[in-house]
Amino acid sequence: MDETRSTRVTRADVRAALMWALERDRDALLAHRAAVHAGKSDLTRRRADKALVEQWRARRPDTDQDTTPTE
Repeated sequence: MDETRSTRVTRADVRAALMWALERDRDALLAHRAAVHAGKSDLTRRRADKALVEQWRARRPDTDQDTTPTE
């Protein structure tokens, strides 16, 4: 069965993605900033937010996996 993930982008998602980009992907952060400041419409911001959150979701470590070392 395929995993389905909500495509809705929450403010918390955007904030987490921005913090991730600030710490780990400056190019993604600058691309988001340029898109938001170049187009002042809400639609432009939502699209930029969605693109950044998608990058963050694709690159963040999978938190569901057990990371305890095996002996």
